[in-house]
Amino acid sequence: MLAFEDIAAPAQPDPNEVVVRVTRRMVHPIDDLMVRGYIPAPIPAEGTVPGGDGVGVVEQVGPGVDAVSGIKPGQRVMLFPAQGTWAERVVAPAMAIIPVPDDVDDATACQIAINGITAIVLMRAALAASGGGPLLVTAAGSSVGRNLIALAQMRGAKAVGLVRSDAGAAILAPSVPGVSVVSSEHEGWAAKVTAAAGQAPAVAIDPIGGEMSPQLLNLLADGGTLLTYGGMDARSSAISTISLTVRQQTLKGLNAYGWLASTPAQRAADIADLFELARRAPQNFAEYSEFAFNDAVNALSAAHVTPRRGATILTSEA
Repeated sequence: MLAFEDIAAPAQPDPNEVVVRVTRRMVHPIDDLMVRGYIPAPIPAEGTVPGGDGVGVVEQVGPGVDAVSGIKPGQRVMLFPAQGTWAERVVAPAMAIIPVPDDVDDATACQIAINGITAIVLMRAALAASGGGPLLVTAAGSSVGRNLIALAQMRGAKAVGLVRSDAGAAILAPSVPGVSVVSSEHEGWAAKVTAAAGQAPAVAIDPIGGEMSPQLLNLLADGGTLLTYGGMDARSSAISTISLTVRQQTLKGLNAYGWLASTPAQRAADIADLFELARRAPQNFAEYSEFAFNDAVNALSAAHVTPRRGATILTSEA
């Protein structure tokens, strides 16, 4: 059950903590899976506040927060990872606070927080596994999918986008010039992907799972890698380990939280790349739907609409 209610204001921040007034936060399909109990993480009996990312303004800074970091009251920042951003104010560790440049607006910064970081983690893994071969991006019309395509273009990699419908392909194609977009609405889509890529893709990047996973493994080249970062189709995947073994393929799960294991220098470089992506591909962040803070149920529904038309954002800004 999802309920809207008043809660106590955050306490004073402890050392190396920051209080942020959150103005916008993304609504992700995985948020709905969490609320419905599909995510293998128990929800306390007293309940919990959803949300792990967002953008807002620093209100208080606890002892020990390094002034050199630029984290100070009034500073506009992204939060990731933070617990409970579907609240007006949150206490977050200083390491989860990322200052936002003046030329990146709140709606764009909000979309970068998890979706951009997810995309850059996936792209690093994809390039390492591809050996220079083509990449297949499924759910290519989603925020992460669009970011993956933009990152592939920034890095000179060939990518093909796959969407679930002809309508979705018609929406996406004009915003990704030079990239082939294939619809899986009709039989024969796998052959179209191979033709568009010029060969069997070396890597597929997929958040759908379910029945799509074995189809993607069949499509991939021998030695290919399927990177998965979600389960929009909650059904089990019927994957043949015999085929996986004989074809020496790899199936690997990744998520944005794995990014935290990167070095501070790597994380700083990644964030700089994502802000540069926002400048080079503003169309990736221009189309979104905003819902009032007390309309989270409809926001969750909108996050599942097909074809996707940009991000879903929950705003508590007056």
